[in-house]
Amino acid sequence: MEEVSKVIVVGVVTGTMFLLLFTLIMMMVLINYQRRKKKLAYEKKVMEAQFEQELLQTQLEMQEHTLKTVSQEIHDNVGQILSLAKVNLNILSMEGQQDPKITEVKELVGKAIQELRAISTGYFADTLVEEGLIAAIKRELTQLEKTGIFSTSFQADTDQLSIDKTRTIFIYRMFQEICNNIIKHAQATQVAVRLIIEKQQIHMIISDNGNGFNESDETFKPGMGLSSIRQRALMIGAKVNIQSSAGQGTTIELIFNEANT
Repeated sequence: MEEVSKVIVVGVVTGTMFLLLFTLIMMMVLINYQRRKKKLAYEKKVMEAQFEQELLQTQLEMQEHTLKTVSQEIHDNVGQILSLAKVNLNILSMEGQQDPKITEVKELVGKAIQELRAISTGYFADTLVEEGLIAAIKRELTQLEKTGIFSTSFQADTDQLSIDKTRTIFIYRMFQEICNNIIKHAQATQVAVRLIIEKQQIHMIISDNGNGFNESDETFKPGMGLSSIRQRALMIGAKVNIQSSAGQGTTIELIFNEANT
């Protein structure tokens, strides 16, 4: 009888140990499965993010190439036509035809050539980098004022920024997109730009007195402009802060490092 009891006890203990061991193995398998699942999900997310960045990079490079081609065509072809027109007007003046209208047209053509160069320069990346971001921003604000619609102001803690070529182009394109949004949507009359440097970080603050918007409003649908600004910022590790409310204007702050560290 005692032997039977011992056999039963041994069987119970063995069965319990087997169940515990089986449970432990199953838990380890489950934990390992969850870890692999999380790892695969993370790797998938990283790959998707890399793919999106590479796709965006390709799109932006194509856009820059297109802008460069267009600006070069404008500069070479339209600029050449205007230059020839100015030459012909000079010839007329030299031939003794001092009609005031000819002089006036010649001055207008000269101004058109200058404006054309300014516009094409704004889209020519090499020239943009050469002249610097601050000069490019000032030129863009000047173009806004020439419309007769906007008054602008510019303040900066420095006269020159130390930024690499890629980020200079990206930041300027973001600034252009903000200006385009102001022109198309804001119904503003004032545009103010400030450049503040804090601990090797540059804060570019662009404010307008337009109609503003509310991103939390269900009826608000962000356009390609805001998406493009945020995507470009992501590509260069910059931050974008947007403050806006209906009827109170909009302030957009771009934060990026001065040195390429």
